[in-house]
Amino acid sequence: MRLSLTSATIFLLSIWSPAAAQETIVNVRNAGHFSCESMLSVVNAQGNEVEKTAFLQWTAAYATAAARSNGLIDIFPIGDTWELVSMVTFVCRESPQVSYETALLTTISRLRPYWIRVSPEVLTLNDPLERTVQYYVEAVKPLQEALIRYGAIMPADGVYGNQTGNMIREMNIVRGSAAWMTPDGEFLYQLTRPSQ
Repeated sequence: MRLSLTSATIFLLSIWSPAAAQETIVNVRNAGHFSCESMLSVVNAQGNEVEKTAFLQWTAAYATAAARSNGLIDIFPIGDTWELVSMVTFVCRESPQVSYETALLTTISRLRPYWIRVSPEVLTLNDPLERTVQYYVEAVKPLQEALIRYGAIMPADGVYGNQTGNMIREMNIVRGSAAWMTPDGEFLYQLTRPSQ
């Protein structure tokens, strides 16, 4: 038994090198440790699909754990976890030196009005620009309330109709984004970021 342990140790030492020690690989277990600056360089570069997937999976697992530990169904109103990662990238740009985990915690905190507490019912929103978004029904009213704070004249009735979609489209056009009538991570970031 001792010989095999020693052999394994020698084998591991033989494949380890100082250069390998300096390059840290992103994996699903350590993604939260990386600085926002490192995360942004991975996400914004071409390729890096394995590393991007690690951030996606880590984010999904962390968001699920945060939801469960707070007795929630979900902490993010959009069904696509990439949109949550997208929102976190905008939070990361505010303080690139903080860890990805810190930025995700900040994002989750800002999303508090959109936390899904009662019903897992989801709407399928088909945008005229050929984009489909899964959005929790329970989060429609808080979305409408935020739109009203930004000047929309519409009821906050919890029904995602033309008024809601048109207001989102108008706000997207004003900020120079795609004229979608459906929310995405960047849009939610705009609604939840602190006033400048």
